[in-house]
Amino acid sequence: MNIIKKMNKSLILFASIIIVLLSSCSSVKLSLQGDAWNDKETFPVKGRGIAFIKEKISFGDYATSYVKRSWTRGGNSKYGIGTGMPGTPEYANIISVGYIDKKQTLRFGLSDGTSNQSDVFAVANFNAREFQIGKNENSLLNIALDIFQQAKKPSTSMFYVQLYMNKEESPWQLVHDNYTSQQPAKNYIGYLAKSKNHYYQIVPISSVENNKGKIMNMPFGANGFAFLTKEGQPLAAVSLLDRGTVYFAKDILPDEKFLLANAATALLMQQELGG
Repeated sequence: MNIIKKMNKSLILFASIIIVLLSSCSSVKLSLQGDAWNDKETFPVKGRGIAFIKEKISFGDYATSYVKRSWTRGGNSKYGIGTGMPGTPEYANIISVGYIDKKQTLRFGLSDGTSNQSDVFAVANFNAREFQIGKNENSLLNIALDIFQQAKKPSTSMFYVQLYMNKEESPWQLVHDNYTSQQPAKNYIGYLAKSKNHYYQIVPISSVENNKGKIMNMPFGANGFAFLTKEGQPLAAVSLLDRGTVYFAKDILPDEKFLLANAATALLMQQELGG
């Protein structure tokens, strides 16, 4: 298992080096191909640095309202995964119990300058199998594992995120495998889901485009990710090159736009966790 962990980290590190090298070429950008990206909105990211600092990340009308390097106990905000019913003693934050004191957790809020607000909780190097809740098929985590098909293929390079939009009772859940998404075979799909039937796909993008319009297809590694409907329609994308860029397709709905802005921010921030 230790050998696998080292291989995972080596591949992710190598892919990260490729991204950094490409980022040094300021004329290189993520290649988004297809009619869905015609008339897309493009928002360069501000505030994303090499090392973690409590700066605001912003793009377009979106900006983080707070950033915390770890989760905190107590408070009125919902956080982590719970068992039982919210508001009852059984509703325990079982993920933060295991990860609260580790450096691989991150919490932030995002606003779009209107009434939309979020609370987002992320953990890198997440081992989902450690937190399976028995045979309770209705638990948040077990539902997530079913949706993301992770129950039978454990990974130590998982990036797990809970996104609470506008103080909703139940979160959206994002599960992303950093190792698999960087491999040469591009059949990887991550997921952002609210339920088994309500979800978005997350697919890696390796291609880049130079200032002359030439497209270069990288053999492996992901320079960004696209968010698709479950039917495969592109809605948004995030580039990891340089400081980052967020893209929205012209037909995206306002609620989807805010949700995917949060998901894009989480993917931009995960490098600060070493994920």
